[in-house]
Amino acid sequence: MFRAHQDAFGQLCFEIAEGKITNVRSIICSITPGGGKSMLPVIAATTLIPAIADKVAWVVPRRSLQEQAEAEFATGRSRDLLNNRHLIRKTTGEPDPTRGLSGFCTTYQAIGANNSFLRDDFDQNRYVLILDEPHHVEEGGAWEKALEPLVKRAALTVFMSGTLERGNRKKIAFLPYGESMNGEIVDLSGRTGAAAIQYPRGHALFDKAILPIHFELMDGTAQWIGRDGKTYGTRLSQAGKDTAEAIYTALKTEFAVHLLDECTNHWLEYRTTHERSKMLAVVANIEDAKKYVDHLKRRGVKAAIATSDNSALATKNINRFKEIGTRNAIGCLVTVAMAYEGLDVPPVTHIACLTHIRSKPWIEQMIARATRFDGPAGPWEEQMAFIYVPDDRLMCSIIGRMQDEQIVAIKARMEEDEAEEMAARMIPDPADRRTITPVGSGALTRRWSRVGSAPKSETASEAPADRRTPSQHEAELREQIQDYCKNVDALFFSRQWGETNKRVVKTFGQSRLHMPLDKLQKVMVWLEEYYPLGSMTRK
Repeated sequence: MFRAHQDAFGQLCFEIAEGKITNVRSIICSITPGGGKSMLPVIAATTLIPAIADKVAWVVPRRSLQEQAEAEFATGRSRDLLNNRHLIRKTTGEPDPTRGLSGFCTTYQAIGANNSFLRDDFDQNRYVLILDEPHHVEEGGAWEKALEPLVKRAALTVFMSGTLERGNRKKIAFLPYGESMNGEIVDLSGRTGAAAIQYPRGHALFDKAILPIHFELMDGTAQWIGRDGKTYGTRLSQAGKDTAEAIYTALKTEFAVHLLDECTNHWLEYRTTHERSKMLAVVANIEDAKKYVDHLKRRGVKAAIATSDNSALATKNINRFKEIGTRNAIGCLVTVAMAYEGLDVPPVTHIACLTHIRSKPWIEQMIARATRFDGPAGPWEEQMAFIYVPDDRLMCSIIGRMQDEQIVAIKARMEEDEAEEMAARMIPDPADRRTITPVGSGALTRRWSRVGSAPKSETASEAPADRRTPSQHEAELREQIQDYCKNVDALFFSRQWGETNKRVVKTFGQSRLHMPLDKLQKVMVWLEEYYPLGSMTRK
């Protein structure tokens, strides 16, 4: 069974192959992290070869993703679903990249180092060029210059990413931009000549392609000596303009260990009923990674490290992390940048965020490591991603923006501080904070926030006594249902206003105006179950 974006992409490729669409040279695929974009290159190969192309070239940001790309063609579900017989191979810069196969996979780094033989190959063959996570390619940068000859020669270029923005706010190369209320963003309207396919979080949750997220936000105190020699102190959640210093201090002192232990404790308890569960700790640097691995080992946790400074060891430990039930398997992996992309381990259920980075693309990619549905772990309704993060305003801003994509309200505190959060979206470079001296920190309270729908097995806390009359309750429910239907129309049915209401009437056989209270409640439950838009609460 194909997901909505896979089906839409396949149909678009089919119409291009049939000659029904002739004016499209590029396709932009905005797919939420974990939504399943890795099948799109296979769909392109099976649909467009030999009609408009001879081969595919899949460009990825990391070597670990090359292996996954090869595997997607060779052993992925596409072999059966698409009757795929195409194979590709990974290459890092040698001539004749395909070696008689249907294509190749390389990295942006390899193309940036040498693209001369690729230009010749693109002249001799019609290529579908697939740029995976193109936000790595900055407009005006060296990689854009290296890729430009290939983009010009390609029969079709496919851009596919879950984060169509860069952490430094600069533009992504080759993509069209348009004005919005939040400044310039990638134009997905299709008016620029590039076709666009979108698969946001709401759609992925509806398809049960990704898991709901349970956030544990931990507040704490931080104390540091500033560059002026004065001592400062604050709570993370109330740091305001000092948020960057407070986060840096907290993650360099006792608070970080406490957050790691809280995540570890929950994970160890969770594993007693979910044996496949894995935990990921994401830290700021290699020094911290080594420290936390030692800490976990002292607790009896089988943990290992995976950092880019030793790629051979990292690959070995990631493979051990993927193993289930073997003597060599490890339950917890501590990593730095490698958690960003290229780590596809569906059994990951817990993440401890011990990094100061507050870039929205980076954080979303990190969170996506735990939102993969793990088939052998049981039904979707019984799975959940648990993310432990510091309760600072920048992190809350990112969580809130994720909620925006699901058309839900953000926390009142974030709305009150919107202007400040917009100005402080990015943490300054760590080098700018070397003039402060962390003194100490302490963990205080925790609260939870859920993105997506809750598993059916969870029960809600007891509600306070309801003083509304039945008529008031019915009126409020009708209004809630009406608002919910409009949101579903916008998110799931491309603003076909009234479509959701028609489905309600068809399912329940009655207009809401004539429904009793208990039936209105059933309608609301049915809507939330079949069209989950997400919820957000705290304790």
